[in-house]
Parts: sequence; structure tokens; C-alpha cells
Amino acid sequence: MHAFFYTKPAQRPSLWNAAAPRCPRTAVARPSRLMQMTVETASLTALRQTVTLVCGDALEFMRIEACEHGARMKVWLCVAESLVAQVMEAVMRLLPSAEFGRCVAHDTKRPAKVAS
Repeated sequence: MHAFFYTKPAQRPSLWNAAAPRCPRTAVARPSRLMQMTVETASLTALRQTVTLVCGDALEFMRIEACEHGARMKVWLCVAESLVAQVMEAVMRLLPSAEFGRCVAHDTKRPAKVAS
């Protein structure tokens, strides 16, 4: 089957996830952080490759949004708390013009909706 049809892109397995159980029902909830940054549009591919290389399977999601008429991109990364420093260091080495924003704890529990 052609790589285009795979639903999950090929990633380097992370050593951080090696000891974790594979079954999602028995998986241990790991603390994660939501990082916000702004980068140039031209360097977005390099950023995605670097973050995927550093985090492997520990990257929960990456959200990208255009700003400033497409000249720059806002990027939100949800990574394991233990990898935040490594991701920041790798991005600062690769993209010195990147601007880092907030880095907050990511709460996976959603508040219950109140019936009105």
C-alpha cells in the first residue's frame, strides 16, 4: 500500500514510550504541556520534522494557524512534560527567530456540560 493511504505518519519510536503499555484503556495518564510559539512560514516544515524527531510518539498533537497575512504561523504543541526542555532547545537551535509563548499544563479532562 502506498504511504499516502496510511492514517498515521511513520514516526521514530520514542524511548520515552517504550515502557508504557500499548493498550489505550490501561495506559497511564502522563502529564503533558501545551506550548505556544510563532515561527516564519518558510521554516514550518523544518519545525515539524524537528519536533517529530525529538518527541516521537510522545507528541500528542500539533495545531497550526496562519497569522499576519500568512507571513508567520502560530503553532501549538502538546508534548510530554519531560520533553518540553528538549523541544525548546531543539527549536531555538534550529530557528533562532522563533518566538515562544505560554507553556501551560494541558488538562485532558473536559468540564462537564451543564444542561440548561
